Amino acid sequence: MIVSGFVGGTLLSIEGLGGLGAAMGVIFLVIGIIDLLLGVGCFLAWSWVWIVGIIFSVISILIGLVSLVTSGLGALVGIIIAAIILWYLFQPQVKAYFGQA
Repeated sequence: MIVSGFVGGTLLSIEGLGGLGAAMGVIFLVIGIIDLLLGVGCFLAWSWVWIVGIIFSVISILIGLVSLVTSGLGALVGIIIAAIILWYLFQPQVKAYFGQA
């Protein structure tokens, strides 16, 4: 995501869409930094990562359901992956790892 922010922003700027490129670049950069923090937090067992993981999984399922209605069955894979992640986060050993048991 971080690389996408730089590359996508640059490509949109080349096409004459500088403002849009900058906005999308910043959005992708922020999402990339959040993803990086979540990844590090998972390895270091930061307790807040468990909560954020649940929130992001629920949001992903909701977005997937909207996409399922609007764009078809392609969104079903995203819904299944988010549901598996949500199920995994509620396993007793995972909750204990993050200090949520």
